[in-house]
Amino acid sequence: MAQEQKRDQTVRLPNPSAQPFVAALKTVRFFAVLFFWVTMVCVLAHVAAFVLTEWVGLYSVSSASEPAEEAVRAPASWLGLVESSAVAAEPGELFPNVAPEQTPGKAPAESGKANAASGQDAPEPKAPEPGGTEGKVIAPPAGEPAQGPDEDTLQRRRVRARYYRELTANVLGPARAVGILASILLAVTVFLYLQIALLGRLAGIRQLTRSLFLLLLFLATVLPWGSVFEDVQASSLFDFEQLLSAHALGAAASDDSLEAAGYYGRYLVFPAISVLLLGLAGIHFAGGYSRSVLANE
Repeated sequence: MAQEQKRDQTVRLPNPSAQPFVAALKTVRFFAVLFFWVTMVCVLAHVAAFVLTEWVGLYSVSSASEPAEEAVRAPASWLGLVESSAVAAEPGELFPNVAPEQTPGKAPAESGKANAASGQDAPEPKAPEPGGTEGKVIAPPAGEPAQGPDEDTLQRRRVRARYYRELTANVLGPARAVGILASILLAVTVFLYLQIALLGRLAGIRQLTRSLFLLLLFLATVLPWGSVFEDVQASSLFDFEQLLSAHALGAAASDDSLEAAGYYGRYLVFPAISVLLLGLAGIHFAGGYSRSVLANE
């Protein structure tokens, strides 16, 4: 009985007439894999740019450092207010032990003449006490802003943020164009693969058809529909400058829930859906390739 069951089982043998088609499918598959990974890298680069902008804060160091700069400049502005009030105050209020003729604003010669006219000897200058001013922080002169200890650090952070912003813009600009072009070529390549598989009557047609329609949905998420429809601006391969503008306006922390949802939907959810569709299309294409090519080798 066991031997009869083994004889009834069908054995799939390689199709000798499919060898020309298999050779063509291998060539098409090479370009399909190339376009697939180029497109995936471009979409993931835009996702990484959103993460670095919104949660890492790599490009917003300059704007985040403004409050710190105000805190550094705060003592200078406070000192300026004190100095302006000191100039307007009476000398006796600021220097109660000094005669009006001995105010710091007058020259030493004038104060000496005033003391001689009043019959008083000019006070001898006191020697500085040892250790009186050594090791102490002296306030900056009037009119000069106070230099904070973190000013150089903030300046370096601003320069670094500006550098990374320019670098990311220079990378995402070409990546956007390359990603759109590679996604279109990928859909065309998978379509040619499906036509060759149908012509050679090979297996795996179901997986290849699913892969093609998933790629069509993927194209709907990456194409710049804003150039065709004015009200439609959603695209997984978004403009980096628009992301920075929306982030600077505080769209993520907006009180309007629809505005915040649109911000995350446009710059995070939409690219994530594109990555999912592209990954599923690649999985189905790999299944169709294994049944159409590997089974006939």
